[in-house]
Amino acid sequence: MIFDGIILSSCGKNAGFDGVQRIKGMFVYLSVFLIISFLFVFSAAEKCKPVIKIMVYIVATTILTLVSGLRYMVGTDYKHYMVLYSDYIENFSIFSQPALSVFAKLSSFIYNDYATWFLIMALITVIPVIVMVVKRNQSIELCILLYVLLGCWHFSFNIVKQSVAATILFCGFSFLRDRKFWHWCLFCMIAATFHVSAVLMIPIYFLADGKIDKRRIIMLVMFALIIRIFYDKLFILIAFMKRGEGLVDANSSTVTQSVNLLRIVVNCMPVAVYAFFRKTYKNIENADFFCLFNLSLLNAVLNIASMNSIYLNRICTYTNIFNILFIPMIFPSLKPEYEKIKPIVMTAYTMVLVFYFVFWVYDLYKNPDMVNYYWIFER
Repeated sequence: MIFDGIILSSCGKNAGFDGVQRIKGMFVYLSVFLIISFLFVFSAAEKCKPVIKIMVYIVATTILTLVSGLRYMVGTDYKHYMVLYSDYIENFSIFSQPALSVFAKLSSFIYNDYATWFLIMALITVIPVIVMVVKRNQSIELCILLYVLLGCWHFSFNIVKQSVAATILFCGFSFLRDRKFWHWCLFCMIAATFHVSAVLMIPIYFLADGKIDKRRIIMLVMFALIIRIFYDKLFILIAFMKRGEGLVDANSSTVTQSVNLLRIVVNCMPVAVYAFFRKTYKNIENADFFCLFNLSLLNAVLNIASMNSIYLNRICTYTNIFNILFIPMIFPSLKPEYEKIKPIVMTAYTMVLVFYFVFWVYDLYKNPDMVNYYWIFER
């Protein structure tokens, strides 16, 4: 009782149970981050065997998946999906996001409960991302931590379907990089079976190739202007593509409310860091680096273009996830002749990561739908 009283008073005079629940929620999220960080520090030891590293990645993946999949009433759209679960089972349509019904039916065979569906969604959202990161074998630990800090992980609590679609597009990165158009189209179409807006990512094939130049910048600016000018039409297009499922009122706060400016800054930061140190990077033919840079630049442009609508800004889910691969590549790409300023660049790099951590904590704490964390066992 004394401990509860201390917590209540520390959360404010009128905080009450909400204040306690916020602390509980933040404890869950911070524990996840600290445990994973500790595991990565342990596995980073030079004498650590490869099998131990693999076990660490499996444990980290399991933690992220279970915290996501075993939540209850966490996320802005949780109630929406909970209500639609039965509809997904009963009303299968091959023309309207059929994967949702497929996995709902699978869930009903395993254990007919919406909680099973959420766990399956968590499995197919988190695991493929970690597997791809591990297969690339480049800054694995940092990429996984960025998956958390950039919001890709906890955004999936809010927008389940789009997050699965984003994971599928993320796994198709090699086809985007290697200029395999039809393979990329296939991944976009598979992603569209979870959220139909993924088909809008097909054109990014033409924006993610080659080195950055003035022509590409002009194309991206024009792309942003088109989104700004045809804002209303784009909303109608997305609503039409969804064929009535989960439509959002054009006058609702989700559509009309502007995105937090700090979130826009966070999404633009990787490009800003590159621009600031642009002269220090190697001028080499690195397909990964330039493709990821173009995707990061596109993400920044899309965030600026859609900053007046939280709903339209969700499209950035598809591009932001690629930053977990791009950010770790920024520092290793320094030219040898710039070795003297490595400490300066490393300091800036560290400050960026600290900023991401602070924003991550702030973004969780300010959102009652996220911070009031309950386990499914508490329902």
